[in-house]
Amino acid sequence: MLKTTLLALWMTLILAGSAAADPEWQVLPLWGADVRSVAVHPDDPDLVFAGTSSGQLYVSRSGGKGWTHAGPHLPFPGWVVGALRFDPNHPGRLWAGLWGVWGGGHVASSDDLGKTWISRVKRGLPNEPVYSLALVPGREGRLYAGTLTGVYATDDGGDTWRRLTGDLPEVQKVTSLYVDADQTDTVIAGTWRRAYRSDDGGKTWAGIFDGMVLDSEVFSLTPIPGKPGEIWATTCGWVYQTKDRGAKWQRFKDGFLERRTLSFAALPNGRLLAGTVAGLHVSDDGGKTWKRTGDPGLSIPAISFHPKRPELVIFGTEGSGVWISEDGASTLRPSAGGMTNTRVSTLAKLDGELLVSVSHAGPFSGLHLSRDGGKTFAELSAIPTVLDIAVYDGRIFAATERGIYERRGAGWHWMRDLGESRVEQLVAGPSGLVARTATGLWDLRGRVFVKREFKHGLPRSAAFYDGALWVSDANGVYRLTSKTNDTIAAPVPGGRLLPLADQLLLWGQTGTWTRSGPESSWVQLTEEPSRLLSTGDPRWSALLVSGDTVRLFDGQARKFQAIEVPVPARDISAALVLDGRLLLGTSGYGVLARDLAVQEGNDAASRVGG
Repeated sequence: MLKTTLLALWMTLILAGSAAADPEWQVLPLWGADVRSVAVHPDDPDLVFAGTSSGQLYVSRSGGKGWTHAGPHLPFPGWVVGALRFDPNHPGRLWAGLWGVWGGGHVASSDDLGKTWISRVKRGLPNEPVYSLALVPGREGRLYAGTLTGVYATDDGGDTWRRLTGDLPEVQKVTSLYVDADQTDTVIAGTWRRAYRSDDGGKTWAGIFDGMVLDSEVFSLTPIPGKPGEIWATTCGWVYQTKDRGAKWQRFKDGFLERRTLSFAALPNGRLLAGTVAGLHVSDDGGKTWKRTGDPGLSIPAISFHPKRPELVIFGTEGSGVWISEDGASTLRPSAGGMTNTRVSTLAKLDGELLVSVSHAGPFSGLHLSRDGGKTFAELSAIPTVLDIAVYDGRIFAATERGIYERRGAGWHWMRDLGESRVEQLVAGPSGLVARTATGLWDLRGRVFVKREFKHGLPRSAAFYDGALWVSDANGVYRLTSKTNDTIAAPVPGGRLLPLADQLLLWGQTGTWTRSGPESSWVQLTEEPSRLLSTGDPRWSALLVSGDTVRLFDGQARKFQAIEVPVPARDISAALVLDGRLLLGTSGYGVLARDLAVQEGNDAASRVGG
């Protein structure tokens, strides 16, 4: 059902010309992106396209030095843009291969540089991930697609597709495809376990295994111009070279500091570039030896350049956007300005500062600091992914995936008390500061955290409310004081707690409930799976996400009010009210901001209390 819904939504956007971003929302200039594909226009070295893991397509008209949306802000919601290819038979036509975050896949093309897209799947191609594409020079309409279950082909530009590897069930997860420009009936498919070749346009296939280790997933296949038959393959185990179209492979790994190699490029001067999950590796002796250059924190799934300007090399990275080199890959620098495909885990405000935790962004991961409300971000503290921030007794603490950090001056310092365990929550209240991990609770006592006795199951959430610490586990809710340990009847097991004005809210897979004191009963607000995010504001204090609906709590009116958001509600990860604006941290769309004045007067979705 979910696959069908995502596909229907995507097709609706295509047929409508794609929806524009809501003008009431702005995106803060926190640059970065999870770039999975890069393509340079064959006739213009300055025109570059980059596809992301959240369905954005960015364009640069300056050789990668600045980026904007190519068309709508989100042309492929729910899809990873894993392959971008220009059509050698149709100048200006750009093809995209897509795979779904939760399954499914698609193929689309654009004839107006990404402004609008046309579906290229009518029948024959199953709804499964499309990892790779290959077009055939001189044969308009012929296209190969590498999918989860094999290689498919079309001869009519996508109207009809047929499976070419049906008699080879071992050909699965085809992550790379190559068509020989000199012998266009020769097709090589790189799979999750080595490569296969067809010399008759896909009618028959044979494994080309000689010299390649059995468990090698082939991520890319790159020919060497002017050297017919020479191809380089990147794999989960270094790189391979063939000089006879795959009949025999030779592996090269001397000098590599990481084996998992995702991308490759061969510059006209003979320099070879291999993008790994731990930086760029370069060879100047035909692949015999390699050395790492640039930031080792970069994971590089895409490399591209234009033959007319080979000194300008463009690198698509996981999380930190595009990086470029203007000296043939001797040096690299970040160039993601305009890209906002970042993953945000936490938002916090501290004495006029805005803190944004960005995760899965390579060297851009950590806490980003803004002193002007998000207009600019000037500092980055490279600490592990932050899950929560709390202020207690004039001290500032961050709960991270690897322990607790305390801010001291301008820096953050790791506290040894909890080691490197994942700290999921920090709860500050009148009676203390509590840290919650997946296995227990910890109290701050003086300068250190001390394990707190908890007699119930593994804690799932904690909240200070009505003079006590309330805790939930997989079975119920408990009210703890220095003298009591009360079990509270709960309408849903495994729920999570959040204090809201003078209320306590409990939310989970079967809805949201509220109660007005320790002796009151629970009142249900929603019936669908929900989650609550605190905003840190006394009036607009919480965001309620239920399915596709987002509601903001108005403490003055004592009700939740529905708001429209320009991204999938499921991807909202954090909320904060700052200087009269609502900020939303997202998983894949950066930080969104909206003036709360537009929220005045909205109809209520749910009322809290009397």
